[in-house]
Amino acid sequence: MVLLINPKTRKPTEINSDYFREPNLGILYLAALLDNHNIDVEILDLEQYVSNQSIRTEDVLKSYYDFHNIYAITSLTNTFSKALGIAKLIKAKDKNNIVVFGGPHVSFLYNEILSDTSEARNIIDFICVGEAEISFVQLVNCIISKHLYTDVSAKTNPKLKKIKGLAYRTEKGEIIYTGDSVAYNNLDKLPLPARYKLSPVLEDYTVANIIVNRGCPNQCSFCSRQNLFRQPRIRSIKSILSEIWDIESYHSYKFMNFYDNVNINYQFFQEFCNMFLNHPLSLPWGCEIRVDSITDSTAKLLKKAGCQVIASGIESASKRVLQQNFKFQDPKKVKEGIKNIKKYDIPIQTYFVLGLPGETTQSFKKTIEFIKELPLRKEDTINFFIATPYPGSRLWDEREKFGINIFENDFSKYDCEHLIFETEDLSQIDLKEMLTQAKEMEKYFS
Repeated sequence: MVLLINPKTRKPTEINSDYFREPNLGILYLAALLDNHNIDVEILDLEQYVSNQSIRTEDVLKSYYDFHNIYAITSLTNTFSKALGIAKLIKAKDKNNIVVFGGPHVSFLYNEILSDTSEARNIIDFICVGEAEISFVQLVNCIISKHLYTDVSAKTNPKLKKIKGLAYRTEKGEIIYTGDSVAYNNLDKLPLPARYKLSPVLEDYTVANIIVNRGCPNQCSFCSRQNLFRQPRIRSIKSILSEIWDIESYHSYKFMNFYDNVNINYQFFQEFCNMFLNHPLSLPWGCEIRVDSITDSTAKLLKKAGCQVIASGIESASKRVLQQNFKFQDPKKVKEGIKNIKKYDIPIQTYFVLGLPGETTQSFKKTIEFIKELPLRKEDTINFFIATPYPGSRLWDEREKFGINIFENDFSKYDCEHLIFETEDLSQIDLKEMLTQAKEMEKYFS
């Protein structure tokens, strides 16, 4: 009945990686909820075919057409064109197939995507805006009960307007948005992600991603998470532990990654670390963390809990640049936090953003010198990502205020690896030179 589709998202450099990540957790949560409502659902993860370029997406889809008439496709900004291509194939097979899109990109650009000038207007039937666990289940139930999949004109059904978090286009060309989606305030009420729905045929999944919270109290200019998830919420340790035990029941997993920042709440952070001390677990794990608040005692606790690796966004060594981009983090405290982490021999992955508004060639040099002063070792890595104005982020919404000139409109290049905009202080030539230096620095630490 329902097929949840994850387009190919891995970059060419990741194809031969030993670690094969699961698809977007949103898909796994949706599958679990649909299953709980006794709705037939399958997951098609096209990442499984990424290493075999001879297998065409249209050929993969053929084996699903006879069993599904509702197709839900998740989309990031840089995978939107791929997702739309999949939707075209589905509609070409049968125009009565219902195509639903979800994810951050369409959540912020649904008006443009459904507009008169968009090729997607006659391909995408519905867009689930924001958190979709409630709206999508309601939509599917509505489609099933009213047989919308055989009657496109049924989009005039008043029951659709009662489903919050839905955007769609009527036959008359009117774009309907039903208002902000209703989200789970208590994340513990969500079922565990339906990993049992993932196909183990082509590749075994080795990396399990576990969310410990949704939403973010920070307002970084380059991130849309705070607008997508709105109010920050944290899961209980009991809920997280249940998911860990579920993951350990699958023999393919080799690593667990916990995100987003596990130390946004200090009490939770302590309980999180103590969870590993009180319940010895078999799989190694790592987490995303704000390193500027890591003291000697918290680093010691992470080590004692068995943390194998830490990932942290540092972005820049210029406090001015950070503040201008609403990243309220003191580089001095960052350096102290990393020293504490390395005191207990925990590997760290550090992330920097190149080309943020306010950055100059001088502030970039300062960041390079800052990196050289960090007590990093051979097991540590640094990664530079190019500042990207994702829809829903401040950089996108307030581009004029930030003084940026977006010269790249090809969304497939919005992957943090391509130059997208220039600033008042940095031209494209400046940015290319800085990128060359950044890549040299990455190689030095690789």
